[in-house]
Amino acid sequence: MSEESLDDVLTDNNYGYQEETEYAGLWIRVGAALIDILVMIPLFVISYYNQIDMKSLVLLYILTVLSALYKPLMEWRYGATLGKMACKIKVVNEKLKPISIDQSFGRYIPWGISVIIQLMAATNIFTAAGFKTANTYMEIVALAQNNPLNTVSSIYSVLFFIIVLSLIFDKKKRGLHDKIAKTLCIKVSKT
Repeated sequence: MSEESLDDVLTDNNYGYQEETEYAGLWIRVGAALIDILVMIPLFVISYYNQIDMKSLVLLYILTVLSALYKPLMEWRYGATLGKMACKIKVVNEKLKPISIDQSFGRYIPWGISVIIQLMAATNIFTAAGFKTANTYMEIVALAQNNPLNTVSSIYSVLFFIIVLSLIFDKKKRGLHDKIAKTLCIKVSKT
């Protein structure tokens, strides 16, 4: 077998990734996350409209579930969210193969905890006295300030950033969520 055809075989068995794996670090992953936030803007707009005008608890739950499923389902099905695709990042298992649905939800655990806390806080606001008559964003913020989950949310936000920032200290640039799910974020570079 010639050297060139051996390289083709290695590339084909490695889903088009170079044999020398380059791990996606913090800043490129932050860039991907910012793109994902842009992708989610339609849901944010509907959610804002729901808080100000519609005031539907059912719609709040539907929007929360839709936004929560985006990351794990995209990473399971396509190996990346739209932001990761734009930044040429792929989530793979430790053998550089596609991740399972269990791994995609396993690596979503830190975000999932945050979603649960935020949903509980939002439910508290939606059921608070005065919410139905609140017509401005500032009135809703005033209701939110009395929310007992604010402290829990603030504490978890710090823990969440520590969990995510832990990837800075790992030689394979894995955050705690990657270690839990046995996944890697790699830069995609077709040969």
